[in-house]
Amino acid sequence: MKILNFFLAVLTCAAVTSAQEPVAAAAPAPATPMAKAIESTNFIAGKKPDTGAKYYMFLASASWCGPCRMVTPRLVKEYPNMMANKDVEVILLSCDSTPEKAIEYLAHYNAPFAAVMYDSPEAKALPGCPQDIHGIPHIVVVDANGKMLYRGHGLRFADWKYEMERAKK
Repeated sequence: MKILNFFLAVLTCAAVTSAQEPVAAAAPAPATPMAKAIESTNFIAGKKPDTGAKYYMFLASASWCGPCRMVTPRLVKEYPNMMANKDVEVILLSCDSTPEKAIEYLAHYNAPFAAVMYDSPEAKALPGCPQDIHGIPHIVVVDANGKMLYRGHGLRFADWKYEMERAKK
């Protein structure tokens, strides 16, 4: 009798389990133009930007530029706050003469963000990446579709929160 009850319990569990409908996996969010471009871009030193960020800040900078050397450590310090809610991802547009110099510059400041050479095909493939920088440091903020929201001097990067709120209006 105990064996019969055991088999009935197993059959009942099997029937209940098979009657349940499978749980569908959540569909992935549609990839934005920026996310698609990031996935296919070779960044300096292999660090890729977060493809889920709401906004992207391009910082045109170089190791030989005095004002850039003032902006970069401040931006490194602010970066965790910028990415706390996946708000703003930073991409360095290096105006250095070689990728090696750009890598040294990033390493000097322990910069956690991705980088591409300013005049490279990789930079040109990123939606909203500025192609007409006339002075550095310079920042351009775009949304995930590449629409420019802000453009200005690199020392103004600290205004990112204000500029993001203003762009939403």
